[in-house]
Amino acid sequence: MIIHNLNVNYIFEPIANAPTVLFLHGWGAPFEIYKPLLDYIRAKGYGIAAFDCPGVGKTQEPLSPLTLDDYVSFTLEFCRNIGLDSAVLFAHSNGGRIALRLMSDKDCPLSVTRAVLMDAAGAPSPKTFRQKASLRLYKCLRVLGTAPLLRSLFSELYETVRDKRSSADYRAASPVMKKTMSNLLSVDLTPVMPAIDADVLLVWGENDTATPLSEGKKMESLIKNSGLAPIAGAGHYPYIDNPRQFYAVLDAYL
Repeated sequence: MIIHNLNVNYIFEPIANAPTVLFLHGWGAPFEIYKPLLDYIRAKGYGIAAFDCPGVGKTQEPLSPLTLDDYVSFTLEFCRNIGLDSAVLFAHSNGGRIALRLMSDKDCPLSVTRAVLMDAAGAPSPKTFRQKASLRLYKCLRVLGTAPLLRSLFSELYETVRDKRSSADYRAASPVMKKTMSNLLSVDLTPVMPAIDADVLLVWGENDTATPLSEGKKMESLIKNSGLAPIAGAGHYPYIDNPRQFYAVLDAYL
């Protein structure tokens, strides 16, 4: 399938007279790594639709950096191509940003009445004074480390500090995907969450450090028809860390 001039890796396995789950994966995590979860959903009688986002898995990398709007447009084009006009959303991490934007748009052509958000991104924690001060210092160092006249003096220090500050995902990304990640991290979706009417299950690893449980609590307070289910002892991938509790929660919801 070609979407926005990119060759896209996807699966679409509908089941007659059954709802389809549109699965939106996390940053840098192709849908194949969620196979146990997708198999479980399929065994519950749901159809499955999933695709690798641009630059992930077997989908081509974009030529220029993307924004959240680009991801939403890409997702809707995928749905149009497979003829999907209604779905149950299941989103993890960065996929949560896409899901939140879709559900909050009253003119969205994809009808969504139910969703599962697993350790979803979109409600960034406010920075502490120390974090803000550190960021300001880093930005100053970046100017010094990249300015033509000062680069020879400060570039090595800037690159060392940059690598310490950045995540493994960021360090592993190409320049285009680094800028894409920066575009996404700056998006705060809390203002649109009260507009969401869908029934939303928030399932969260209580020890998640990538998207902390506090962000799930914030979403629960802003999405009116939502409930939060923390998964004991689990991190960013709760279906792997504590499958027994995770699937018990999903059984009750699905």
